[in-house]
Amino acid sequence: MSETFVSGAHMATRQLLWAAAVSAASILFSLVLACATPFAAIATVAGANMSRRGALLLTGMAWLANQGVGYLVLGYPTTWDSFAWGVAVGVAAALATGAVLLLRDRIQSGLWTVIAGFVLAFVVYEFVLFAATALLPSGEEAFSLDVILQILWPNVLALAGLAVLHRIAVSVRFLPNPDAVRGGVYA
Repeated sequence: MSETFVSGAHMATRQLLWAAAVSAASILFSLVLACATPFAAIATVAGANMSRRGALLLTGMAWLANQGVGYLVLGYPTTWDSFAWGVAVGVAAALATGAVLLLRDRIQSGLWTVIAGFVLAFVVYEFVLFAATALLPSGEEAFSLDVILQILWPNVLALAGLAVLHRIAVSVRFLPNPDAVRGGVYA
């Protein structure tokens, strides 16, 4: 085995562990916030710092953990519209992650990628969910300014916490420097 393969496989394992840690955080967010899991924050940290595949995998694992907690612990109703909203949340989270990935390719600064990426991820996530109301039942108040702000603040706090954890993981060399990811080393 070459050293490059071993270190690449080792880094892939570490990125998978990072995704598992973020999924565990998603479980905690789900338990505390129920359906207000901060997917915009998760999409931002994933999209700004990981390979395309890794970012989408991380977001998908966080979504799956959220749905598992919702249905198995919090007692989400097992109705067609509940399942459909779960799918809508997953699609919104994936599209938010994709938006951050596209933005990351155009912005050279990691800090600006996170700031602009978060704004973009939040807007995309909320827009996709709002668009889903054309097909799925929803109350008029679901997208009021008060509700949007109630969803925004946990996302801001989660983004700060996840960004700090990611920075620590990079500084102790548990995860690659995001510049290496952007440069294609871990793409």
